[in-house]
Amino acid sequence: MLIRNFNFLLLSTVPAILALALPAAAQDTDDDDDDVNVSTREPALPAVRSDSPSGRFGEKGQKAVSRDAGLSLSNTSISGVDGSTTSLVLRPAVDWFFTDSISLGGFVGVEYNSSQGSSSTVISLGPRLGYNLPLSERLSLWPKLGFSLASTSFEDDSVAGDDEESNTSVQLNLFAPLMFHPVQHFFLGLGPALDQDLSGDAKATTIAVRLTLGGWL
Repeated sequence: MLIRNFNFLLLSTVPAILALALPAAAQDTDDDDDDVNVSTREPALPAVRSDSPSGRFGEKGQKAVSRDAGLSLSNTSISGVDGSTTSLVLRPAVDWFFTDSISLGGFVGVEYNSSQGSSSTVISLGPRLGYNLPLSERLSLWPKLGFSLASTSFEDDSVAGDDEESNTSVQLNLFAPLMFHPVQHFFLGLGPALDQDLSGDAKATTIAVRLTLGGWL
């Protein structure tokens, strides 16, 4: 069920970004001057100009500062109990491209969840590894895989005296946004995300659609 939900989120969010970016991408492909494939390791992909916004993103030595933030509608399963939650996420991150297309970074996350008379707050910290794949002159795919140490506080408002619990766990973090580069040094992306507890007393799995905003130097 989780894999089916994750695939559904991927299929439902990617077309939304494509609809936004296709006009810009079409304009780029009309210009045949300086068509250079920035990734010689992926000759089957369309040629992307090296001086385009997407072509420049991910070069060796770049530092990307981003923030995954906003309102997420998620389906969460905690120890086999399903329920819908509304989450407010703030996850600033810094990523460094130590070689072309491959990034190494870290993030600090604060997430607040509220559902059916209960709430939770998650504070997480961890590293991540990413790979940027140019698709057109303003589109790229930048999936990232990471691990984090997460501290979760639960509060049940339906219990007299407010029942509170805490849990510390190691999480697997996946985020695969489709990136749109409208101009140099700025990007935004939208895509599915997965946070899976690998340890702790109450193992939680969260599937969400998240927005990322940022820039690079």
